[in-house]
Amino acid sequence: MLVGWKEYIELTELSDRLRIAKLDTGALTGCLGVETFETFDIGSSAQVKFKLAKTSVEPAPDWHTLPIKEWRLVRNSSGQEEKRPLIETMIKLGAQSHRLEFTLTRRSNMRTKVLLGRNTLRAFGYQVDPGRTYRLGRGS
Repeated sequence: MLVGWKEYIELTELSDRLRIAKLDTGALTGCLGVETFETFDIGSSAQVKFKLAKTSVEPAPDWHTLPIKEWRLVRNSSGQEEKRPLIETMIKLGAQSHRLEFTLTRRSNMRTKVLLGRNTLRAFGYQVDPGRTYRLGRGS
């Protein structure tokens, strides 16, 4: 199934608002833009506490705490390497929902705060139509 290079998604465990995501075939793993995050340990489990990046419809997002699966070294859009926490959460894209991995980073200088990579496309069985946006509509 073809999807646009931008689509509406739901982060079903983190927010009740639709968010705009960019589907990036150049990225392997998805990325969630956060306003801020801090890491800490509970026993032997590394955790991350974070607030999703603000949007016009959600100007004051809630705090969330999730386990850190691991740390990933990621080359950002300006070519610099950055060590990011990796989490898992549910997303809904079109009529499907899947639990997927995302790194967390501050994307304040980026228009789109959520990036979906090739792992997402593979999980959903979608291909990107680079000439179209919002092929799936505003959710189902």
